[in-house]
Amino acid sequence: MRRRRFIGALGSSLAASAALGPLPLLAAALDSRHLVATPEARARYLARMLDMLCTGFGPRYAGSEDYDLSAELIRRELALAVPHTELDWFEFLGWRLLEEPVFYCDGRSLECYPAFGSAWPPEQGARGILRAREEEGGAPFAIVDPSSGAAAAHVTVSAYGRAVTGAISPGHEGATVPRVCVGKQDVSFLQQAAAEGARARLHFKAEFVPGARTCNIVGTLPGETEEEILVFAHADTQYNTQGANDNTASLIVVLMLAHAVSGTRPRRTLTFMGTGAEEYNLLGALHYAARREAEGTLDRIRFCVNFDSLTYGPNLYVHTDDPELVRVMDAIHDDLRPHNRFDPAYPIAFENQPFIRGEARIFSDAGARTIDLNSRGYDEDQLPLWHRPEDTAETVPLDCVENSFLVFDEYLRRLQAL
Repeated sequence: MRRRRFIGALGSSLAASAALGPLPLLAAALDSRHLVATPEARARYLARMLDMLCTGFGPRYAGSEDYDLSAELIRRELALAVPHTELDWFEFLGWRLLEEPVFYCDGRSLECYPAFGSAWPPEQGARGILRAREEEGGAPFAIVDPSSGAAAAHVTVSAYGRAVTGAISPGHEGATVPRVCVGKQDVSFLQQAAAEGARARLHFKAEFVPGARTCNIVGTLPGETEEEILVFAHADTQYNTQGANDNTASLIVVLMLAHAVSGTRPRRTLTFMGTGAEEYNLLGALHYAARREAEGTLDRIRFCVNFDSLTYGPNLYVHTDDPELVRVMDAIHDDLRPHNRFDPAYPIAFENQPFIRGEARIFSDAGARTIDLNSRGYDEDQLPLWHRPEDTAETVPLDCVENSFLVFDEYLRRLQAL
């Protein structure tokens, strides 16, 4: 379906449902397990959801209309599986790019992307001399005013390939200086230009949006106890990409796991969530944790599972400092392989990283036993897609999604027994 028709159809559906009022759903009446009951069904489900969320929408960045529409679509999908769903709205200082960036250095035009949240140059642009910077952890290049020595713009470099977006907090030390990213292919040129003191100019327009709103999407399957297992993946993308691998496919795994337990009564309550504004300083997860703490329910989350980019290869990077959870993953790895449930050409493997990153850290610090997942293996094909317009539905490896579903369907079963 073409994007405009898709959004129009969704808007009509939302209007109709609002007129009818909320439909009461009983847990016993819900059972969507058939949607993910077989590998073939899961492949169809993945293709359908990628088409709706990636092809049907443009970039779904925090504060955008496309994100809001996709959030309601995700909530309705969760509502097929679990009895309680909500859009957990919050306000933040939004940011919007108004004009494509132009970066010239020594007469050459370079591809670049401003960081989400970056300041922007004055009307005449950021002009000056390109210089290399040696500050550890900082931008490797800057456009510097030759008379004052002050940085007019910071220039970072993509870790994996061509230019990408990033994010900067408005309160960050360098937030008042425009910041853009260029690709690895331009590093040699920039090093030579900096050594020669070449002239450079950067121009783009953006604006901050006070009182912008976005949301987390939350679905809950009540268990026999209030103890809770939280399973989530971020639902937003950067402003320049459909984000099929970062992080739509991983979000779809969350939805598949919700369907897999639909119609059941687990021992521990299961909460499935798509977070908003992960790409903008983890704001969605921070909001949700603060909200749960204010409600006095944060300590009910005993286990936390976070998926971020499960489709960069068949080898799972399991970030956790919990030895028992490592043993659970190790046992699943050993148990599933002999059953020939994986394509032998792509054997699943995992590597423990004894630390917890990003959004997952928020819940780990609150006391939840946490694992945070990333992946590797198809590095040459997949990693250069990160935060790029080329990260589209067609690039998602089916085997990575299938492996992830099988592993974490089993992982959730074993968590219930701990």
